[in-house]
Amino acid sequence: MNNGIVKVILSRPYGNVQGITYQEVENLLDSSLDRDDRGYWDCSWEDVNGKNGKQTKILGGEFQVLTQKNNQVEVSFKTTWKRSDPLPALNVDKRWFALLVRNADWRIRVLRIRHIRTIQRMAWHVSLGNQDCFQGFPSYLAISDSRQRLMPTSAVQARGQSLAYPEAVMLENPSNSKFKGEVDDKYQYSSETKDDSLHGWISLIKGIGIWIITPSHEFRTAGPLKQDLTCHVGPTCLSMFMSKHYSGVPLNVTFENGEPWFHLS
Repeated sequence: MNNGIVKVILSRPYGNVQGITYQEVENLLDSSLDRDDRGYWDCSWEDVNGKNGKQTKILGGEFQVLTQKNNQVEVSFKTTWKRSDPLPALNVDKRWFALLVRNADWRIRVLRIRHIRTIQRMAWHVSLGNQDCFQGFPSYLAISDSRQRLMPTSAVQARGQSLAYPEAVMLENPSNSKFKGEVDDKYQYSSETKDDSLHGWISLIKGIGIWIITPSHEFRTAGPLKQDLTCHVGPTCLSMFMSKHYSGVPLNVTFENGEPWFHLS
């Protein structure tokens, strides 16, 4: 999808984001990763008793161009669950929009549709969008007006000392001495739902930003005070739909045998 200003490369039929080209930057996403590991949706699920947890990417199986006009493009990546699939009973239609606004400003949007019809009891507790961006550029993280900082790279984190749990690392040999002795932990960058309307990264070299914008929180569980993940070292951007972070099993979305469910976000 290319409007002459920004180009987004999507995999077919999976519907994952393989590349974002803007100005002189060929790909804002991390080209060293596998093409389908750069921008994607995934979900985790488990038995209703909290056991046998599994995680997988949400991949499309059928590609279709729904609209193609001078001022609007809409494409669909649809997958239909089969009994033989080792996946939760999900029917998914992922749609990408490009819309021309006021004859000047292009906006690229993502509409995610989840249509779930379970035939087994299950608990579905995480769905998120993930984008790794600005690999190789010094990156500045912004979560809110008051929570902004220069971030270490994933390579610096990998050289650090693991602490009490896997996500916490003490930075020992950073290329930037300001980070030495710091503890980095992805949960440090969590935000309450009511405060998470925009978060993302800025490249200090290129002066380009990439953002997750959330105009409405009605699709999220647990209300405005629920905390969840936003960004972490990578650089990585997350858009959390529902999860049991900071709350536990009671906030799992649980389905009984044969219970239908529809989710639009």
